[in-house]
Amino acid sequence: MTADGRSTGSHVRIGLQIPQGYFNEFDGWEPARAWSRILEIAQLGERLGFESLWTGEHMLSKWGGPKSIAFDCFVLSGAIAAACPAADIGFDVVNSTFRNPALTAKMVATLDAVSNGRVILGLGCGFKPLEASTHGFEYPEMKERLAMLAEHFEIITRILDNEAEPFSFEGRHATVENLDSAPRSAGRRRLPIMAAGRGKDVTFRLAAKYADILNLGMQLEEVPQYLPFVQQRCEEIGRDPGTLQLQAAINSSVKYRGLTNFGGQRMMEPHEFGFTDPKYLLNIASRSEEIAGWRDIGADEIVVAVPGLHNTDETIYEAIEDIHKAGIEFPRAGFGPRADEPRAASTLGTAWVGGS
Repeated sequence: MTADGRSTGSHVRIGLQIPQGYFNEFDGWEPARAWSRILEIAQLGERLGFESLWTGEHMLSKWGGPKSIAFDCFVLSGAIAAACPAADIGFDVVNSTFRNPALTAKMVATLDAVSNGRVILGLGCGFKPLEASTHGFEYPEMKERLAMLAEHFEIITRILDNEAEPFSFEGRHATVENLDSAPRSAGRRRLPIMAAGRGKDVTFRLAAKYADILNLGMQLEEVPQYLPFVQQRCEEIGRDPGTLQLQAAINSSVKYRGLTNFGGQRMMEPHEFGFTDPKYLLNIASRSEEIAGWRDIGADEIVVAVPGLHNTDETIYEAIEDIHKAGIEFPRAGFGPRADEPRAASTLGTAWVGGS
């Protein structure tokens, strides 16, 4: 621990984001070949020591195209779980505008049983109108989508809780009646739930009420001004802020300073960053500095997305070098504490105190 009470980062879990076509990695590929490469990446990541393997829910690739593959996260994660027996299986995130919450819970609980209790479920409200319109889903304004997401959190967390009683719920967007669903969660009371976003009033309150993990959808430089609000939302409901873990993500399409090997992946240009301060793009850090910054702020887990993995293994080894440069022990001798297990007291909770 540093002098200001923040974590040194030795405890930080490192996850790997699995390419699944969102950044047009598999344009023009034969689908079976693309899956074969995804499987190789997942197995390599687990062998190298990544403690969790993550997929997200996107129906379309970012830049589109007639032969652009975007794989379904649930089917992909089920296959990865069968082939990778040690790493946790994470969703970052499942889109509430695409799915019935009771069905989401059933699918997740089934995968959790099949994987022997390794699933981490992230829930979100979507951010790409085109994905909704092309597939016939409604895409209301943000306020309405967040209201929908709140109902999904309520229903899904109760369904997955092994100690919950059968229940009925009638909301504006979702309803269940006398529901007593099984399976629920494997090997613990409830599998870990993640919220993602930067909203002080709604998202942080949902995280405090329902989640085990909060993925902050913002740049590192913004975090210190937001963490006190996360702490406040926890304290409003009598929750210890130290029980809400912090997750960070390293984007595969960011041109970090000094990064030259993109493995043939298309990288985002400044105008394609929807929620990023232009100052950040003008003064972008190196990837190792970005990882170290999240370590110092008290992140419990950093999920690393690596450019060009569809074409080469080289970039994953370069990412591991940057993890080492950031001062994080990787790989650890055996996988670290799971998201639903107790963690050291001097992590995020003390980082909030230092950062407030």
